[in-house]
Amino acid sequence: MSSDSFSTNQTYFQFEWPAEITGLERIALTAKGDLQRTLSAYFSKPISVQRIWETPASGPVSSASPETPVTQTRRVNLMCEGHVACVCISTIKMTTEETAHLFLEEKFAIGQMFRRMGKPAAFQLISAGVEPSLAGSGQENLWRTYTLKTDGFECEIKEIFPDRRMFASPQSAECWMHRPATAEEGRVPDKTPKAAMMTLAY
Repeated sequence: MSSDSFSTNQTYFQFEWPAEITGLERIALTAKGDLQRTLSAYFSKPISVQRIWETPASGPVSSASPETPVTQTRRVNLMCEGHVACVCISTIKMTTEETAHLFLEEKFAIGQMFRRMGKPAAFQLISAGVEPSLAGSGQENLWRTYTLKTDGFECEIKEIFPDRRMFASPQSAECWMHRPATAEEGRVPDKTPKAAMMTLAY
C-alpha cells in the first residue's frame, strides 16, 4: 500500500511500483479522486462519465448513518472522443443523508462529489499493475485498486485503462483518440452482479 508524507518543504509519495509502469502512468495512477480532470488535462479534451451498471442502494437515503451505511456498487466508463479511456468499478459507502442524497438522487459522479462537498479525499493506493487486454492485438491493460475517504463518503475502486498505449507519448495519445472505435472498446474482466441495473451498450 502507498504512503504519503510531507514536511515543511518536502513531499514524498511511496509505493512499490512494478518495474514496467512508466513515470507518466504513475501520474495517472495516483490521481486522488480527480482522474477525470487529470485525463482532461492530458488529452486536452472533455472527459465524460458513461454509466454501465449499478446495484440498487442498500437502503433509503434517509437511513444513511455510521450505524446503517447505505452502499452501492457500480461501473462507469470515462469517455474521451468516443473511446473508453478508463473503466471504473466502485463500491461506495455513504454514512450521512447529505452524501447519500448528492450521490444517489442528484447523481454526482465520484470525482465531482469531493469537489461538490469541498472536502479533500484521503487517498490510499492498494495495488497497481499491467495485464494482457481481452481485446487482444498485443494490447495491455493498466490498472489500479485504491480507496478514497472523506467524512460521510468512502469508496473502494478498481480502475482499468484498457489500452496503455494512450500513455506512451503525446503522439500516441493523439493516435489513440482519433483511431476508429471498435466493438472491443472497454472490454475488461467485469463480473456484473446479478442485482445490477441499467446495463447499457458500450
